[in-house]
Amino acid sequence: MATEYRLRDTDNNLQRKVTLNSSNHVEVQDSAGTSIVDIEAHASRHAYGGDDAIGANALRFAQIDKVFGTETTVSVDAGATSTISKGIYYARCGANTSVEYSPDGGSTWVELIAAGGVGLVISDGSNVRFNNGGTGAEDSYLLPIE
Repeated sequence: MATEYRLRDTDNNLQRKVTLNSSNHVEVQDSAGTSIVDIEAHASRHAYGGDDAIGANALRFAQIDKVFGTETTVSVDAGATSTISKGIYYARCGANTSVEYSPDGGSTWVELIAAGGVGLVISDGSNVRFNNGGTGAEDSYLLPIE
């Protein structure tokens, strides 16, 4: 005999049953034993072409199935900047170096990652940079996500 879990409300009235159906799928039933949902079969509704499919424009794991590349060192002189090449990176800033981005093509610069901080950087290759506000050259690091 299959195990059946009975779910009751605070007045001890039977509300739902969870059991194995004839296909050996986990099934949720109402108090009379009528099927509400077959858990394993339900997932197929969301697959491509299913009754309730996830949209074609939805983000899929294959689109973000990425690996780390090789970390590179970026040395920035005191008071200087270094543009970050186009790509997606984890950036690790030197103690006096921050990451900045420009929303207007280079007229204005906004701090994205504070000096000494770590964060995710998406660079277009021209509007994201390291900025060393210290008094000596300093190394920062970029770990590409490929």
